[in-house]
Amino acid sequence: MRISTGMGMIALCLALSVRADDTKAPQISEVRAGAKGGQVHVEARITDETGVLSAVCHHRAPRGRVEDSPMVKNDFDDVFRTSFPGGPDTEYWIEASDLLGNGPATYGTSAKAVAVGGAAVDDKAVSRSEVPPRKPRVPKRPRERAAATVPQPPAIEHSKPTAQPPEGRDFTVRMKIRSESPVAVAVLQARPQGTTTFINTPLTRTEGDSWEAQIPGAMAHGSVEYFIAAKNQAGQMTRQGDGKAPYVITFKTAAAAPAVGPTQVVATPEKPSGVAAPEKPSGPFIFTDNPPARVAPGQPIILRAQVVPPSDNGEMPDRVAVLWRGNDGQDQLTDMARDETGGWGGYKAELPPQEEGAIFYQVVACDPPATKCGIDTGSRRKWHATAVASQPGAPRPLPLDAVSTKAPPTLPE
Repeated sequence: MRISTGMGMIALCLALSVRADDTKAPQISEVRAGAKGGQVHVEARITDETGVLSAVCHHRAPRGRVEDSPMVKNDFDDVFRTSFPGGPDTEYWIEASDLLGNGPATYGTSAKAVAVGGAAVDDKAVSRSEVPPRKPRVPKRPRERAAATVPQPPAIEHSKPTAQPPEGRDFTVRMKIRSESPVAVAVLQARPQGTTTFINTPLTRTEGDSWEAQIPGAMAHGSVEYFIAAKNQAGQMTRQGDGKAPYVITFKTAAAAPAVGPTQVVATPEKPSGVAAPEKPSGPFIFTDNPPARVAPGQPIILRAQVVPPSDNGEMPDRVAVLWRGNDGQDQLTDMARDETGGWGGYKAELPPQEEGAIFYQVVACDPPATKCGIDTGSRRKWHATAVASQPGAPRPLPLDAVSTKAPPTLPE
């Protein structure tokens, strides 16, 4: 039953999918306009293999101010319509772009507007972007020529997740997009690995240059391939993956995720092997931890964790931190900050460099009132022991059996 449901959802997604190699602007045809009772009614058939993202009718009274009226698609065909106050002498033109940012396709332009009561432009599709007349060119001085620069396409910064997210749940993909010209369209193109059709999801700007979109839970099974595409208002486009290939993310099967406790913490320190250790329940939480056997002296120690609830109604921890002891024997508690590259619920901490010797640490997490806390070693008396050595093969330090005064009091014994 579960397989049938999953296949049904994928089939539905594929039915709504779009072609990733679409480079054509929408086609505008069968344009009609008329005035009645002080209102102008405009309709046009607008089609595109990717899907129409926006259609706008620009209009103005003769020598008046330009106003914009969005055109709304009919539920049963590709006809877009809009109405606005005006008469037979009202002038208008139409622009349309698709989901990949191709376009705008135009019917008329600001320089060649169409009168509602006048002759219509050729009823055949107008799929090219008409550029308004340029202003007279003024010769530039030598310094001005040198200062002129060609606009650059958008720059996309993204790192695929380092940990496997659980399958069957919406997964948020985050990135930064920087562009000299404002970003006009940005999409996430995702598909189950082994299929040929990408599904486009518009990206949402969260803050500044930060954008995000979700891979839906219906697709979050096995491995998923994805590209990130962005187009700016200057018309330049960037489509980014892992080199020329798409990014690939593999979801953790449900069988590997025990349903114990309200929160799951997956800690994945940087280490040579890159293989995760078994999950261990600790009080109300579940931790999957993989401590490194050795770290290099004089280098910052990077620890990453992915903190996610095991159920849809589970609560995220209010605080995730690293309790550690270096060569000086002093206990310190370092909060883990959100890590956008770590996927859903990603956290990261950077410990200061240590000299030759050893470092001991525990990963702890607590709920908002701090009444329920867990520790990845299973007990506040147990610590991870990692050698700080420049040579491979250094022996692992002896385990530390101690209770830190900086540990939350609700940690299990």
